[in-house]
Amino acid sequence: MVFDMSPAIVQALINAGGGLLIALVILLGLYRLADKHGTEFIKAQQSQAVAMGKQAEAMEEMKTSIKEFIGRDNSEHREILILQKMTIDKLKRLEESLNGREKGTV
Repeated sequence: MVFDMSPAIVQALINAGGGLLIALVILLGLYRLADKHGTEFIKAQQSQAVAMGKQAEAMEEMKTSIKEFIGRDNSEHREILILQKMTIDKLKRLEESLNGREKGTV
């Protein structure tokens, strides 16, 4: 890597000390890394955001499906309970009727 610098800039860097030169080299290296990998990182973040959006849509659809399933299941459960109560009532009436006949014949 070749720099075209004026002697005044070189002299100013020498006067500033080796620490400044090391800091400038580190900053230049970080800039190049950020420039090279920063765009890849941004693209990865964008694709991740799109994937999370799709997942959120899927979760919303799943929530709706679960609510419909639970609602349907609850109504079926209520119907079963009503039918059980009706059956129990009919059995009690039948038992009372049979008990009444047995008492009347004895």
